[in-house]
Amino acid sequence: MELTFGDLYEGMTRCTLAEVNRLAPTVGTILDLGAGSGRMVIPLASSGHRVVAVEQSGPMLDALRMRLSSLSPGPAERVDVRQASMSELEPVGIVDVVLCVFTVISYCLTEAELGRTFTVAAAALDNAGAFLLDVPDRDVFSSMDIESGDLIRELSMTEGEPGLFEYQEHTVVRTADGPIEYHDSFHLRCWSVEEVTRILREAGFASIEDVSERFPGLGARYFVARTGEVSSTER
Repeated sequence: MELTFGDLYEGMTRCTLAEVNRLAPTVGTILDLGAGSGRMVIPLASSGHRVVAVEQSGPMLDALRMRLSSLSPGPAERVDVRQASMSELEPVGIVDVVLCVFTVISYCLTEAELGRTFTVAAAALDNAGAFLLDVPDRDVFSSMDIESGDLIRELSMTEGEPGLFEYQEHTVVRTADGPIEYHDSFHLRCWSVEEVTRILREAGFASIEDVSERFPGLGARYFVARTGEVSSTER
């Protein structure tokens, strides 16, 4: 992803970390839904936060655990790794911030699945907590071919029923030990802002703030949702 998106990828990480630190200015507990290999987990734990990292993919978690093993004991011990579907996660207790960013909601293919995910987020927050999520722009669901340095990446997006895309990828990374080749195929859902905000409210979120101006040029709308109402001065 770093080879593909470069500065954009770094910008996503930097802006997300800044927003989390704004929402939890003191050391807090962060629930990262769809944590992957630790794009947000590592910097959050390194900055002092405790992190519950939830990821369904075993290989992604293997990569996360490998990265954690290279950290000093303090940050590594602040991470609780859980392999689970984010829509079926067992209660984790109350946290300060829930994250669901970098197109993660697109892996929820039905309203029921997205609603369960938002309900999981709501259950982990009290009125002071915040849920940070992004809603990818439709342009994100476009085919593209990338060749940059040691990377050759072919991404195909085919829309079947409205809003549902089949994602196909063929990637080759050239290394000193020879090329590494990767194939993948799965489905993604392009959600509208209207659908997402409606389902957030159905899941119990009373306040939904558009914070997209703090994430300029990143191909998505960003929102902070809370289970309690928030005054304009608190924002």
